Amino acid sequence: MRPELLIAIVSGLLTLLASSLVAIYQARTEFQKMLKQLEQKYTTSLFEKRLEAYPLLYQLLHTLNHEIEYNVHNQGEIDRQNLIEFQHHYDHWIATSAFLLTPTTAELVWGYHNYLIDILGQTSEQSLSEKQWIEVRNIQATIGKCLRAELGVYDTRAAGIFKSEPYVHAMIERLNQSSRRIRNRFDY
Repeated sequence: MRPELLIAIVSGLLTLLASSLVAIYQARTEFQKMLKQLEQKYTTSLFEKRLEAYPLLYQLLHTLNHEIEYNVHNQGEIDRQNLIEFQHHYDHWIATSAFLLTPTTAELVWGYHNYLIDILGQTSEQSLSEKQWIEVRNIQATIGKCLRAELGVYDTRAAGIFKSEPYVHAMIERLNQSSRRIRNRFDY
């Protein structure tokens, strides 16, 4: 075989091999790019669904917590029926939206679901004790914090930042003192 023919065949094979490798690399890069776009689309969609569902649960928790905070010492004003009604709405939220939760928050939400079944089964017709109401309130406050964390409320920077004046810092300190008294009252 003549050397020119051999050189032409070898260079043709090398060109074919190089073209194939470039095509494979481009296809792989394009595939990775499509996967990244799909993941971003999924993440955005999941976030939007959470943004629709989480405020409903947060509102349920917040409403009952306010009843507890204002009435925990006057147990006649808050009764077992409040918790039963809450449980009904809570179970409905779980049935429609719990699949959106992250694993840790899901454990907390389902654990609280089981806790409610247990505590309501124990108390039958009598009212819950102040200690039980405090525990309910603290669990719910923790669930609320988890929901806010999953939505990025704690980590997302605001579009504008309020520049506080010294009088605002003084007001915040007075409010924090009051807040500490409430947290101490609820062992939280």
